[in-house]
Amino acid sequence: MRLGVVFNHNSVLDSDLLISKAVYTALQTLDNNHAKSLVTKLVKEENVQALKSGDKKIEDLEVHVRPPENM
Repeated sequence: MRLGVVFNHNSVLDSDLLISKAVYTALQTLDNNHAKSLVTKLVKEENVQALKSGDKKIEDLEVHVRPPENM
């Protein structure tokens, strides 16, 4: 999977920057399946609006990752 992310550092709303950083962090730290799941949740219009209005927190969209069985 290839995906480019462009940050708008001049964004007026901190919530826009929060979503952009969350997408970037997911792509850098999670495996492809979990990253895709989280990014899909983050960019849904209803979730973006809920995050901006404060009805949801970023933690409400978390993806649960199970540790490997041999740990």
